[in-house]
Amino acid sequence: MGIWAKKIFGQEFCGEIGIVIARTSNPEFEKNILSFFDEVLSSKDAAYHTHLVKKNGVLYPVVTNVYGAPAIVDVMAEMHDGGCRTVIFIGSAYGGFKNLDIGSIVIPDKSYHFEGVFHPLQPDRKAAFPDKDLKKRLEEVFKKNKISYSTGANISVPAVTLQLPHNNEEYKRIQPLTVEMELAACLARAKDIGIRAAGILIISDNRSKSIGDEKGRELRRFVKEKIIKIIAENLENFKLPKLPMEKEWSIDEHLASIIEDPIDKTNVYRNKK
Repeated sequence: MGIWAKKIFGQEFCGEIGIVIARTSNPEFEKNILSFFDEVLSSKDAAYHTHLVKKNGVLYPVVTNVYGAPAIVDVMAEMHDGGCRTVIFIGSAYGGFKNLDIGSIVIPDKSYHFEGVFHPLQPDRKAAFPDKDLKKRLEEVFKKNKISYSTGANISVPAVTLQLPHNNEEYKRIQPLTVEMELAACLARAKDIGIRAAGILIISDNRSKSIGDEKGRELRRFVKEKIIKIIAENLENFKLPKLPMEKEWSIDEHLASIIEDPIDKTNVYRNKK
């Protein structure tokens, strides 16, 4: 454990509670959110941006610029490798189904897989759910800080510019509140590997305002920073017991198991033991 985490966080243990921020982030935004912590120990810029921070003497992994379901699946595995067992996901979403205002906050109670990540492996997997205990803690923190939010169903799609028309029969049945790209994969993968996860979505666009609207962009960035600051100030409230698992999940053991011949002596992932 820890080799994968060391590559992205600079050390093998990265902390038990992490924050994942989806979609692209500019340098000013990242600088602002990192200022909510006491110290930044490591920052790496790759497919996504990884930061190892410290607050009140405790380590926390913060990952930004996570774009798309495949990226979030790998991020979750690497954070798990570093000992992270609780993840708070923060993303942006379309809210035009009920025409939620730009900057509105949603804590989804389920997220449907329309992103296609799990379909080849588990075609019957339709929806993912947040960890109940973590979601409850989030809601308690929001209520304590007088932060208004909505709950409801979310749908995760392949891309902003590639998704089903919203008037399809499945959407009519689900009655979603939001659409975005990463949350279903985050929640599903978290449960598979033993991480508690819950999501917070900030409305980026609706029927009246496009995702490119400059005033809307500034508003959602302001709300996102406000929410991250509140979470950073309340991280101790999200400390929960580890999820019970029959067996501790390992990236290398998983990769070794999917190579065609699992007893092949040249199986590099199995030989890492």
